[in-house]
Amino acid sequence: MPVVAFYSKDSNFELQNEWENRLKIYYPSINLVPLLSDQAEKAITALLWKAPLQRVKKLNNLKALISLGQGVDHILRDNIIDDDIPVVKIVDPFMAKSMSHWVIMSVLNFIRDTFGYYDQQKNKVYKPRKEINFTTFKIAIYGIGSIGSVVAKDLKQLGFKVEGWARTQKQISGINCHYGKNKFKYLLNACDIHVCLLPLTSETNNIFNNSSFQMMKYGSCFINAGRGEQVVEEHLIKYCKSGHITSAILDVYRTEPLPANSNLWEQKNINIWPHVAAETNPETAAKQISNAIKFIENGKTPPNTIERKLGY
Repeated sequence: MPVVAFYSKDSNFELQNEWENRLKIYYPSINLVPLLSDQAEKAITALLWKAPLQRVKKLNNLKALISLGQGVDHILRDNIIDDDIPVVKIVDPFMAKSMSHWVIMSVLNFIRDTFGYYDQQKNKVYKPRKEINFTTFKIAIYGIGSIGSVVAKDLKQLGFKVEGWARTQKQISGINCHYGKNKFKYLLNACDIHVCLLPLTSETNNIFNNSSFQMMKYGSCFINAGRGEQVVEEHLIKYCKSGHITSAILDVYRTEPLPANSNLWEQKNINIWPHVAAETNPETAAKQISNAIKFIENGKTPPNTIERKLGY
């Protein structure tokens, strides 16, 4: 019976049981045990979300780790986990579409001035607001991997002009794809809506800062569902206050949950979401995770194993 250690920050045994029931559909003999229990000492695989890594490091039988979220930065942070332990990420079409829905909703809320109409309703004001000509707008997607590429194509299907950016050259039908520092600056200057879906690495940490926001057009919209550490929050607040950034829609933050004393709450043109843009769904992700565990059990490298040097 394969023993798999489980940990998801701020969750309870109900979530562990749900995962176990879903995984048993594809791997009936699997046994999920709490990471912090003595039983975890027998685990050769661990399913993790923001786990105490010092505890993970002490599990001597571990052969691989599987992230329960889109990113793996929570596993790689501080270089606690040895480089020879493979790390597997989830690549789930359901999650990609969920992210696409959230980004499209955020873009449309900006284009159609949804929140302006909400304010009018509160004050019983019945009149049209200024309409944006979306055909002249360009949307930049920063991070066009398995999720960002779906977002870019879906926005394109809705008639938007979409540009993509990545660390290396990508090819996506119908999308202008760019890479490198110079093209990053080009998109900051050229686009009207900026969507961050980047993985968190040493290169993307603080990538959106004073310099980045200053390069954006006056009146731009900034959307972040990548990682909070990619944005210098006080710099974003400054540019939102000045009106240079007309609207910011955020799903991730440097500290989560977002503290009650954060200045982000106070800025009227910043909209706060609690890291729900694309949540991991046990029902849709269980098959690939079960498959990955079988690979690990048999001494093979699972699909979607990350490149440690790249951080994703």
